[in-house]
Amino acid sequence: MELSWCRSFIAVLELGGFSAAASALHRSQSRISAHVADLERHLGETLLNRDVHPPTLTAAGEAFLPHARGMTDEWTAAVAAVEARRGDISGTVAIGSVPSVSSQILAPLLTELSRRHPRVSFEVHEGPNSWLDEALTHRTVEVALRPLIQVRPRPVFEHQVLLDDPFVVVLPADHDLARQESVDLEQLAGHAILTTGEAGLDARVGGEFRQVLERVGIDRDHSMAVTQPTTVSSFVEVGLGLGLIGALPARMLHHPAVVHRPLNHPGASRQIAAHWARTRSLSPAGTAFLRELVRFTRSEFGVEYPGPGMALLNETADGAGA
Repeated sequence: MELSWCRSFIAVLELGGFSAAASALHRSQSRISAHVADLERHLGETLLNRDVHPPTLTAAGEAFLPHARGMTDEWTAAVAAVEARRGDISGTVAIGSVPSVSSQILAPLLTELSRRHPRVSFEVHEGPNSWLDEALTHRTVEVALRPLIQVRPRPVFEHQVLLDDPFVVVLPADHDLARQESVDLEQLAGHAILTTGEAGLDARVGGEFRQVLERVGIDRDHSMAVTQPTTVSSFVEVGLGLGLIGALPARMLHHPAVVHRPLNHPGASRQIAAHWARTRSLSPAGTAFLRELVRFTRSEFGVEYPGPGMALLNETADGAGA
């Protein structure tokens, strides 16, 4: 079995068809088709459903895909490791992220990294916590940036805490509580509370906020968990309730009719962390990204957290991606 067969198979799936894969890999469409056919013949199984567009995975394709990605990733990492010994870092870092981290951390960080490492390219895949965990498991992403909340325990993941994100209350600008510098937790009693959460898991109260809100009697029947902090802001603006989100996503809100105030309560915060798989080594480009991510968040938020990411930051070898 040839590595090029796996690359063609992955490209067809990820890019949505044989023509797009051919264009991306600079091969003819007939060659891409031949690669996938050779791979299926070698395995004795059909991997793609070709009667739909874009092609979808068969059961055999589902089983084979993470291993195909693993093989191509390991080869790319092997080549990059040799190049890194010369101080020449290259490759693609696939990053999974929640939107608030993308806009407030990745945007300035990737701008700087693109200048420092011009041969490194970046992919950003956004999604909720559970999707990011699946993407990390199946090698769709190399590093996932999300709140440190366990949707399902993943002992094979390593993590580095990056920052503490305190909760803020989102209020109509003309609300009585908006006149205060901060809001006490008890002042949320009786209100419908709008939080960010994950579709299908947190219909009423987002998992990150549940423990804090259990301490007060909110109007749970009219509370809602939505995906985006901008949706929380819009719902607050039209009077559906008061919002409770992290301070980091609150930076994304620019509605003049809506303001946010710190929630005054011990433990009313969440931690944002970088996650990666213990079962495989980070690529040189991925290591450089994680190192600079830790450096950036430490500088931006002024707090240093112990962990494997800090060990990477303290390495002095120039070839390791500093």
